[in-house]
Amino acid sequence: MSTAERSSKAIPIFRKIVAELRRSKGKLSRDSPEFRFLTEQMRGHQVTSKILCKGSNEVEHIAASYATYLHSTRQLAELQHRYKGGEKTVQEAANIVGLQIPERKEY
Repeated sequence: MSTAERSSKAIPIFRKIVAELRRSKGKLSRDSPEFRFLTEQMRGHQVTSKILCKGSNEVEHIAASYATYLHSTRQLAELQHRYKGGEKTVQEAANIVGLQIPERKEY
């Protein structure tokens, strides 16, 4: 696989990771440590794959998995925030469905 083919597959994954980080953090500048780390990893991929004999698609696969992880984590946080309603007591839940709970007798 040529370098051009690899970079054409890696660039959309890189953009997806950056977009997810921006959505979760609010802003991601080019000077931030996260952005610099990502660019170093993506640029270092060509050398890494030749020196360490990694599979030609290994870094793309790891990056795609990380992008999916970031997306799923953000979606989970949004769902938890949306549906986090306060817990009801047993008495309140019973009243909602029209039931009555027997009174406890103290001895």
